[in-house]
Amino acid sequence: MTGTGAAAAATGAAGAGFSIRRYVGTAHGSHRGELDLAGYAAAPLDAATLDAVDTLARLELSALGYLRSVLVTPTHADARMTAFLVTWAYEKYWLADALEAILSAHPGYVRPGPDGGPAARLRRARHSIGERIEPIRESVVANLIGDDVIAVHALVATADEWLVQAGYRRLADRVGVGPLGSTLGSLLAVKRRHEEFFAGQARDRLAASAGAARLARRRLRRTSLPLGSPAVGAASLDRLLGDLITDSDLADIDGRLADLPGLTGLSPARRAAARAARRRGRTF
Repeated sequence: MTGTGAAAAATGAAGAGFSIRRYVGTAHGSHRGELDLAGYAAAPLDAATLDAVDTLARLELSALGYLRSVLVTPTHADARMTAFLVTWAYEKYWLADALEAILSAHPGYVRPGPDGGPAARLRRARHSIGERIEPIRESVVANLIGDDVIAVHALVATADEWLVQAGYRRLADRVGVGPLGSTLGSLLAVKRRHEEFFAGQARDRLAASAGAARLARRRLRRTSLPLGSPAVGAASLDRLLGDLITDSDLADIDGRLADLPGLTGLSPARRAAARAARRRGRTF
């Protein structure tokens, strides 16, 4: 039995304080009935705000690709993780749908196209190939590693939630009271349960296994954050991480990650912002 498995047997399931039964039973589906789409006709959002909404929508939907890599690993054999992830994917779809509905309420809005230039086209080609190969590679590698990989999956999802939630909060601060601010608050309430589960899983599993912590450090260094970022253009990602999310947000996220067992000395949020800035061609 791996370190994680042994600890679970001795002390109970990781993240046991989170009720999977309650979460699954109260999953949030479509938000469209709660949206004040007519309000945008009288007070349409500006292009910069719509660009931010578009970026968040793409990240919510694109992150679902993560599920394909996760469920071919030992993570799929963990009943709590699998039950959560299926419901998480359902809620993520409807989060993206709500944001897409807001964009559709602005018929004159033109969504940003893909990045131009040979370097951007090469990145997209690599991403497309990687999407096909990654589940196979992850299945082979993760099944050799064993249960410790579950901690890595929970950790990466935690970092993703903290980054994207910061974007939601800063956008809500920017727009203030109104239809969008109200919607963002409702969507954040859904996302906070995602954070609660993933963070609890990551914390308990990292504490239970030194091997999981070492593996997590290696994976976090080479993971592109937020999840789904390859599907977002460099300019859009840079505006999210460099303009909307503040330096103090990035430092706070890195600090929270450093507080998890075995993860001191890493700065994945600030590295993600710096990488996005470089791809856009500016200094972070």
